[in-house]
Amino acid sequence: MLLWETRSTEKRALKALAGRATGAPECLLREDRKGSFLLCKDGRAPEKVVEKHLTRLYSGGQTGPDAGDWVFRVGIWTPKDWRSEFCAWYSCEHAPILLECPEWEGYQLFEVPSARGCQFYVVHYLSDRSALDSEWRRLSRSTPWFRRLSKNKWFDGAFERILCRRFELNA
Repeated sequence: MLLWETRSTEKRALKALAGRATGAPECLLREDRKGSFLLCKDGRAPEKVVEKHLTRLYSGGQTGPDAGDWVFRVGIWTPKDWRSEFCAWYSCEHAPILLECPEWEGYQLFEVPSARGCQFYVVHYLSDRSALDSEWRRLSRSTPWFRRLSKNKWFDGAFERILCRRFELNA
């Protein structure tokens, strides 16, 4: 799977970018209007578009183009010796708690090659952005396991968080 990042927010440019993708691309406009993302199976990204090759590790709930109007993308880096612990926490505790929230439709956890440590991206699918302020999200961030991981400088505060809205190319 590919993740393309661009500074563009214009419909014409995103439509042209989606035309270079195979499959049903997901176009995601950053809520802060600083750019957009495109998720696709394959394709050829033009110059000035950052391309990341994603390997899906875990997923749950509903995912893909029909899942939720909102997408919350989280970028996470861990040291290599914390990879197993992080993945176990995410798949066994954190994600299952989030999926109990009615507005949290699903998630996909991806890994990308990294020269040092481990780089992950999580794509969360939300039916409403209120899921980010939900009791389930608060609970998922208040467990003993979370508190133990959060003692590390690389954990939580260092994560990149970007809220996106789906961008319909045919509308």
